[in-house]
Amino acid sequence: MSMAEKKEVPDGWPLVTGDCEVGDPQSCVAISSHGSYFHMENLKGVAIQGPDKTENIGLEKIMTNIVSNPNIRFLILAGAEVPGHISGGSMKALIENGIDPSTHKIIGTPGAIPFIENVPEEAVERFRNQVEPIDMIGEEDYGKLNAKVQELTARDPGAFPEDPMIVKVGGEEAGAAVIEMPLAMPATPYMGVIDRAAEQLTYKTQLIARDQKLTSGLSQNALLGLVAGAISALIFLIPLIVGVI
Repeated sequence: MSMAEKKEVPDGWPLVTGDCEVGDPQSCVAISSHGSYFHMENLKGVAIQGPDKTENIGLEKIMTNIVSNPNIRFLILAGAEVPGHISGGSMKALIENGIDPSTHKIIGTPGAIPFIENVPEEAVERFRNQVEPIDMIGEEDYGKLNAKVQELTARDPGAFPEDPMIVKVGGEEAGAAVIEMPLAMPATPYMGVIDRAAEQLTYKTQLIARDQKLTSGLSQNALLGLVAGAISALIFLIPLIVGVI
């Protein structure tokens, strides 16, 4: 049996880092664990794995890393579903239904804020064409996950026939980056809470700015300033709240 054709991945892949772990970039399988945390040492033959706790930025990060690696052809949706965000169901709906071209909303998902704002439509379509979703939402058993990875590897169709697609982050995402900068300070016990708050506040600000662009004199920069102030207050208040508790 001939080996599946593979492509070289870009230097520095994955392009978006965070909670994800990299295994074999030549593998055809990626795993999205949603609200669960898996450990790569317990998974065999996986290109990349990690959580995507939100139905917007979380999904965008996964898409960016997958379209830049044509070798990935299957995306296992596993781990605990995230209440409210429904990131697993949102990813499944995105692959199956796509996004509304006018609103950028994922079609057919009950997720709270299912808007894909920072990944261009051509990258979304490339992602949908490149990967097959494997629905194992709710599954956390390593034995079952590894068995599925082995099964998928056996039917590896080879690399997607197009070159790696590098998504250029810009526009409103540049504003989001400004908000994240003040968070780069020692606050280790609270960083998980702060990161989640910053991520959601940023996204809500982007949506408000987009919806009010023609009807309000309030600029996005002003909104971002308000959000930055809220996050700064949050950083100082969390230790006090924890101390009281």
